[in-house]
Amino acid sequence: MRPIVLLTVVLACSEPKQRDFTMPRSVEDVRGRLLPLVEGHPVGEAREFMVQHGFSCDDPLPSATDAHAHVCHAGQRTVVLLERNGRVADVQAR
Repeated sequence: MRPIVLLTVVLACSEPKQRDFTMPRSVEDVRGRLLPLVEGHPVGEAREFMVQHGFSCDDPLPSATDAHAHVCHAGQRTVVLLERNGRVADVQAR
């Protein structure tokens, strides 16, 4: 019985495996696929994730507020990471 309880605890505490990001054909689906992977993460980590998956990211755009935009490109797609307090708050895709 103890090995079963131990195995259950280990499985309950481990993070679920997320599938790798692939660029969808429809621009409407880009946000839905990227948001769970980068939302809430520090912007540096999110930009690194984007570069690892074939995006090229520009320098952050200046802003009068504490929300900065980070523009990344992959082919004809443009993805904007919106930063608030050093973390990704939202994703826009065009």
